[in-house]
Amino acid sequence: MNSEVRIVAPAGVAHTNGVLEVRLEVAGNVPDRLELLRDGEVLAVLEPPYVYAWDTTVEAEGEHTLRTRTVFGETVFEGESREVVVDRTPPRLVTRTPEPGAQMVWVKAPIQAEFSEPMRVDTVTSTTVRLTVGDSEVSRTVGLSGDGKTLTVSPGEGYAPSNPVRLVLTESVVDLAGNSLVPESRGWDWVVPFWIPWGTGNGARTYLSSDETMGSYTFDTAGNLIAVWLDKASSYRHLRVRRFANGEWTDYGSSVAASPHGFYGDSILLTAEGNPIVAWTQLHDASSFIMRVHVARWTGSTWEQLGTSVESDAAMKQKMHPHLEWSPSGQPAIAWSESTGQEETTVCAAVWNSTEWSRIGDCFSALSITNDSTNPVLRYKSDATPIIAWIANGQELHSAFVNEFTNNTWNPLAASDHFISQQGPRVSLTIGTGDTPFIAWTDSIGKHGPFGALSTSIWAESGWESLGPPALSIGYEALKPTIQADKTGFLFAAWSNSTDTNGVDLHAARWTGLQWESLDDLTLNIGSHNYSSPHSLHMTQGGEIILSWEQVESGSRMRVRRFNR
Repeated sequence: MNSEVRIVAPAGVAHTNGVLEVRLEVAGNVPDRLELLRDGEVLAVLEPPYVYAWDTTVEAEGEHTLRTRTVFGETVFEGESREVVVDRTPPRLVTRTPEPGAQMVWVKAPIQAEFSEPMRVDTVTSTTVRLTVGDSEVSRTVGLSGDGKTLTVSPGEGYAPSNPVRLVLTESVVDLAGNSLVPESRGWDWVVPFWIPWGTGNGARTYLSSDETMGSYTFDTAGNLIAVWLDKASSYRHLRVRRFANGEWTDYGSSVAASPHGFYGDSILLTAEGNPIVAWTQLHDASSFIMRVHVARWTGSTWEQLGTSVESDAAMKQKMHPHLEWSPSGQPAIAWSESTGQEETTVCAAVWNSTEWSRIGDCFSALSITNDSTNPVLRYKSDATPIIAWIANGQELHSAFVNEFTNNTWNPLAASDHFISQQGPRVSLTIGTGDTPFIAWTDSIGKHGPFGALSTSIWAESGWESLGPPALSIGYEALKPTIQADKTGFLFAAWSNSTDTNGVDLHAARWTGLQWESLDDLTLNIGSHNYSSPHSLHMTQGGEIILSWEQVESGSRMRVRRFNR
């Protein structure tokens, strides 16, 4: 007898949740009887054209074996077999990344899901897997792992902070048997905020007692918080530098300096090795109100003074407002102000030349504008040109000014109406794309309403051009404005304002090149809305923007956020 029976369909292992078509093909002699066996028992006796619609809805779920059996008289032959998996159980997601409801998701975090069983690869596509940010759908690339159990979604343009994100898997996404996902596995949400926690300093206590308070601070490359502390616990005042790591503050050696009279204002830098350099104003004679600026650096084992003090004119008895910055040569540089106390104030700058402080030109006098200048901020352009922004204090109205050191002279960049009426006025300076200076201050003369909005200006060849205020700063008194450009030249601003409930809200914005874009979200203003010191925008060595502030909760604590990108 020359006869061959083949199973044409299914061609291999089959998965089904309903009716499965079984087709056989007979070549050669036609058998007297052709049986289709299921798990060794006769399921059906087939006649030409040898097609059988097997209703698996009444079968037990799991693996079954189909086999052919041909009969020629008294002779029986068993033929081909096929494995059939009956599966009516809907698949589900067993893991999801990011987790459902996650609030602090990095914009580059992977988007993945693991299924409880393999899925049909042709049903997992960018059409059946949807990704939305806010109300807008985002382009995406969708992939399924070789075992069919891991979904990976790679978002394209439009996936950016700070709207809620939702991933939806439609009913068309099915397992090998054609079962759709259980409803609760068809989508989940998370939030990609503008700001995400960064470093080890988030949550650090910044107020240990009424005798120990934190001053200026910075961050090392590992994200550890390093700060200047004023300790008034004894009859002497002590200036200390501490590092917050592993949940604790640790002192760098003993105190940097001690004084029976006190300290007023400080500034801090870190070397490439992470060692701090600190500058401070020290009151040396309370009766004559003699104040000097000092600088010291941590050698790794002890504090070393950089010169006796930083000063230009001995007749100017009040040296104040130190601001440290790295010079392009890799040496610390400093700006400060000197005053007779009544008649005249000058603004000075110097750079450390390994043995002493070398002045950058002559100090420039503010006498033609005011008899009091404060809070100088020193920056460098890429061509090593130093720039200083400073405040001219008047009796009622203050103003922000900028001087650039060119041709061996501190030349003013044409003054404009950068007026401030706040107490304790301040100006923030940064250098953006194309070596362009930007400044930020609080406008308090009613240009943008009855309150002082955050004002920003860019130097455009021969004059200052206003960038206008961020919308959220209009109608409020913008407090403690600060501005910082990142490594690409993008401009960021931060400020705070008082609320109707006697609290303070923190705000942030980014300049798009045309307008200010708000960067506010729920990652700011958590818990209590009271801030005990100026917020700060730092740029890490990698060019990332860090926003930090002290927040009053159960004691004052540091909050640290990195811009999410």
